[in-house]
Amino acid sequence: MASGVYGAPLKAVEGETVVLSTTAGYLAVKPDWHEVKMYCSSQWRLAQSPSLLHCLFYDGATATYTEYKTQATDRVSTTHVPLDAMATNDYLYMGFSEPALGVYVDIGTNANANAATLDVEYASTAVAQGATLAFTDVAGDSDGTDSGGASLAVDGVYTWTLPTAWVRTTLGTHATPLYTKCWWIRFVPSAALSATVDLNEIIPVYKNANYGYMEAGMEYQWTFEPSRTGGFVLLASAGTPTLDVTWVKH
Repeated sequence: MASGVYGAPLKAVEGETVVLSTTAGYLAVKPDWHEVKMYCSSQWRLAQSPSLLHCLFYDGATATYTEYKTQATDRVSTTHVPLDAMATNDYLYMGFSEPALGVYVDIGTNANANAATLDVEYASTAVAQGATLAFTDVAGDSDGTDSGGASLAVDGVYTWTLPTAWVRTTLGTHATPLYTKCWWIRFVPSAALSATVDLNEIIPVYKNANYGYMEAGMEYQWTFEPSRTGGFVLLASAGTPTLDVTWVKH
């Protein structure tokens, strides 16, 4: 019988299970954990999602940014990104560690019920001497959070065609660069959202569908860097098998 050997003393071990299907599902990494082990009795597929480095709400009325990265990534249902009555001059900026094909959004207790679509844009010019950062509409939008014409109404994936002109940059101007260099995306609603809207969790989506093949009945274990990996894309090759997930902290 094989046994795992860890390279440093263990601080904690926790586990959970995920029921897979042939439709992609998304699992966020546990904050402050750096190693994971996964096992499934059936063949399954896997990809690593980029990390969400920033989640900034821009209030158009006050021209201020508020950081909600912790609330978007802590896997705690009692904290959330508040988009309460988000107006048509407000933006939610998301900065990724790598280009992403979309975002999975877990809606909290309060969903949007107002008829509204999202105008999603990517950073198409880097902040340079004499330049201001420009954003361009994404193409191929598909809003899996829409219900009856109301975006951000249900849990789902908002995807787009991967932009070829997307650039890694800071926000702001050359004279006043803001925040970390990221692959920035932002959205603004076409109409004001409901008075209370909660986003519990945001997971960037891997850049394509060429997920790895993981063989049945084998354990896979690896370390990951939270500044580069924000979660995992998971799906079954067939059926609805259960994936055992063990998190390790050193």
